Order: sequence, then structure tokens, then C-alpha cells
Amino acid sequence: MTGSILRLADGVWLKAAGIWRMVFSMAGLLFDTFYAAVRRGRTPNLSLMSQINRQILYTGVEAFTLVGAIAIMCGSAIVLVAMVNMPKLGVGEYFGKILVIVIVGELAPLVASLVVAGRSGSALAAYIGTMRVSREVDALEVMGIDPIQFIVQPAFVGIVVSVICLNVYFVTIGIMGGLVVAQIATGVPLWIFFDKILDALQFKDVAFTLLKSVAFGLIVALVSSWHGLSVRNVRMVPIAALNAVVGSVFFTLFVSVLLSLGYYVL
Repeated sequence: MTGSILRLADGVWLKAAGIWRMVFSMAGLLFDTFYAAVRRGRTPNLSLMSQINRQILYTGVEAFTLVGAIAIMCGSAIVLVAMVNMPKLGVGEYFGKILVIVIVGELAPLVASLVVAGRSGSALAAYIGTMRVSREVDALEVMGIDPIQFIVQPAFVGIVVSVICLNVYFVTIGIMGGLVVAQIATGVPLWIFFDKILDALQFKDVAFTLLKSVAFGLIVALVSSWHGLSVRNVRMVPIAALNAVVGSVFFTLFVSVLLSLGYYVL
């Protein structure tokens, strides 16, 4: 019995140590990425911009349909529930504030980042992992081109910009689509509830949701790039893609809780 407990404790300790090593390694990659952004390298600016544009196209623009569909469904459900039940509970005057907290502050940045993690995070990890296996990363180093500056930096910029745009898009579609569906279902004039939302929306709410978007975008790009760079053989490529999604979701939710705790409680 004692031996089993000791083996279990050793296993937990090894897992915790592995997680901490991974976190410190990701922190090093984040530092290298920011350092690569401020120093001059051999990578042409035109090539960097081209890669950033392709990343934004794949991560942001091509995800508009999926994010829009999710925004309409979630916004409609939340708005309908709030419109029907809040007056019954005697808190109808807080309708706008509730929607701002739920959709603008929490749901929009989280859904946008999760969609990006599922679509682009896994693809980025597989792409970088394939480059590692085919020794393209080594070839870049031989040519004197920093792989961090050439591969990781454009992914960071493209994913962060995409998450911010998808967040704004989700808020717009979620609230407006939800109010339209609610008006059709209940017959209440749309402008009444829209004025309540505008009155409740403050600059700090916009700044908070943008802060979350930047943080979540950095997390998805960092975790996906790290798992891709950790690939050593071809069998690890799909594993890296899976771990990129799981790790991005975990760290995104963890940071979301911390940011919300600091904003609403502290």
C-alpha cells in the first residue's frame, strides 16, 4: 500500500515537473519571439508581411462563417433567456449589463480563441512539425535565417490580429443577431434593448475584451508553435497537433479565469 502511494506521488511529481519545464520552455520561446521582432534579421520584410497576410486569411477570414454561426446561436439563446426571464425576476433594468458581461467580456473572446485553437492552432503545430521533420528548419538556420523570425513571428502576429477581429465580429453578430431573433420571437421593439446595451457598455469593457483577445491569441500561437518545434519524428506530428489544441484550450481557460477574477472581483 505504501509503495503504491509512493509511486503515485512520484508520478504526480514527475507530471508537475514536466508541466513546469514546458511552461518555462514556452516562456523562453515567447522571449525569443519578441526579441526577434525588435532585431534585424536576414528575413525580408516583404516575406514576413506575406506570411502574416496568409496567416490572417486562414485564421481570421476563413473562420468568419463558423464564428458567425456560433455567434448567432449563442447570442439568440442568451438574449431570449434574458428578455424572457429577467423582467419576471424584477431585474429587467440590468439587461444591458448582463449582456455586456456575458457576451462582450466572456463569451466572445473565449469562443474566438477556441475556434482559432481548433482550426489554426492544430494546423500551425502540424506545419511547423512537418518542417522540423523535413529539416526545413535546419535549412533556414544554415542560410542564416532565424526560424523564430521567419516562422513563429508571423504566426504570432497573424493569430493575435485574427482573434481580435473575430472577437469584435462575434460581439457584433451575437448581439445584433440575438436582438433580431428575440424581436421576431417576442415582438418587443429592438431599439429598446439596444439602447440598454449601449448605455451599459463602457470603455473599460471594450479594453477588457481586447486585452483578453490579445492574451488568448498569444497563448494559441505560443502553445501551437512550441509543440510544432518539439517534433522530432514524423509520428509526433499528429500528436503535436492534438497537444496544441488541448494545451491552448487549457491555458486559455486558465488565463480567462484569472483575468475575469482580477477584473470583476479584485
